[in-house]
Amino acid sequence: MRLSQTTEQIKALVTFQDHCEMEGITLQSCSASRAKAGVEFKEPFSARPALSNISSSFQGQNFVVEVSFEYTAWDSSDPSERIFKVDCTFEVSYRLRDNYQPTEDEKISFSKGTAVFNCWPYAREFLRDITGRLGHQTPTLPLLRITPKKPIVSPAAEQTNRNPKPEALPSPQE
Repeated sequence: MRLSQTTEQIKALVTFQDHCEMEGITLQSCSASRAKAGVEFKEPFSARPALSNISSSFQGQNFVVEVSFEYTAWDSSDPSERIFKVDCTFEVSYRLRDNYQPTEDEKISFSKGTAVFNCWPYAREFLRDITGRLGHQTPTLPLLRITPKKPIVSPAAEQTNRNPKPEALPSPQE
């Protein structure tokens, strides 16, 4: 799974994280379902983690972020059959220091970057535990990768880069 942010968003979240300490992460809600017993699935299987929601609020001097993940496992039949689905939401609380008041951009960047990164190992562990209880082998989940967001290129500039103008050929008189 990848998190991508621009240079400005990374600077904003760094500013925010310099003014807070994490107080705790708790499981806020979860649901899990699996296919009925006896259903035959075609290997190989694939697990697809997704970030389904991020929301934040202030609770006194704490900044609280809810991070929701969705995991689904599918077989390789055509069409694919869902083996199981797990949804979980974690609440991570940060104590703000020095009467710091983050900007809206800092809150958004921090929530979509640092908070997700802090919740990821808890979500992976939760999935490992719950899939075992559902009677399935635990899928291997990817690392959470943080990558810079690529600059947006206009379609006209992209076309020019793909098909540069050919160099002019010398005229026959030259």
